[in-house]
Amino acid sequence: ELSSLRSAGVDVVAITAEPGGSKAIQGRLTEKGISLGFEVRSDPDHKSLQGLGDIFVIHPAAPEDAPVPYQMIEPALVVTEDASGVVIPECSWSWKTMGFEDVEEMGRVPTQPWTGPVKEVALVTLRPVISDLLLSIQEKRQVKLASTHEDW
Repeated sequence: ELSSLRSAGVDVVAITAEPGGSKAIQGRLTEKGISLGFEVRSDPDHKSLQGLGDIFVIHPAAPEDAPVPYQMIEPALVVTEDASGVVIPECSWSWKTMGFEDVEEMGRVPTQPWTGPVKEVALVTLRPVISDLLLSIQEKRQVKLASTHEDW
C-alpha cells in the first residue's frame, strides 16, 4: 500500500507525542523488528497538531518503553490537501471523530458492515484500513475501519 500511496503523490509520516527524538523512537522500533518504511517524527510539544482541528484525544501516558511519561495522542489519521496543511475532514479519522473524547468512556463499538456481520469490538482495536486509504482520499470519504483483534 505504501508504494501505491507514494506513486499517487501521497506523503506518509507517522507522528508520535513520545519524547526522546525521532532517531531514538526509530531505534526502539528497529530493536523490536519493526520497519515502517516512512518517517517517524517525535513531537512531544504537539506542534504538528496546530491548525488540524479538534479531532485528537490526548491523555497522560507512561508506556514501559518510553523514556519518560508524556501526553499521548491516541490514534488518528489526518489527511491534508498538500504541504499547505489544509485538512480534508472527510478523509480524517480519530476516536474523537467517532464521538469519543475521554479514554475512560471508551468501550465497545460496532464494526462496519463491509467487514461482514456487524459485531461489537473494543474501540482500541479499531483502525483505518490502509489498503483503502488511497481510494478514500481520491473519493474524499472516510477510510474504512476494521478491528485488529476482533476477539477482544
